[in-house]
Amino acid sequence: MVEGAPNAPAPSKLIFIHEVASLPAASKVRLLGCIVQYDAVRGRILLEHAYPRNASPTPRIWVDINLVLENVRPPFLDPGTWINATGYIRASTPPTRKESVKGLQNGHDTIFVQAVLIWDAIAVRIEDYEDILEEQRRVQRQIESDRS
Repeated sequence: MVEGAPNAPAPSKLIFIHEVASLPAASKVRLLGCIVQYDAVRGRILLEHAYPRNASPTPRIWVDINLVLENVRPPFLDPGTWINATGYIRASTPPTRKESVKGLQNGHDTIFVQAVLIWDAIAVRIEDYEDILEEQRRVQRQIESDRS
């Protein structure tokens, strides 16, 4: 493949769950999260990642897995499983009255991630992941500062 070819897929941006809302729709992202809930009817999972540690409530995002569902084994979707997800930020339809009454709408439910790839995060040490991602950002800010 030729570098910079117009047909090349866009690279994903490695982010924390709490940052999804700050990015524009159609952004390609990669994130890490723990499955809280699997909605089999809608083909989606609710992920959370308690980072930053002082965040209240814990950052959560719905991830639509319909595009990858046929390649996922059921135990992979159990609550408590940590996964990586790559996909695109999408705007969702407004929640139903029943969802609003149940308290599922928390400001972040107006957007979701449409997954194109998910895989387990068994080998990931969560604290190391957080530290490395923060260090990567610090270096990137320093590079951008040096350019100005």
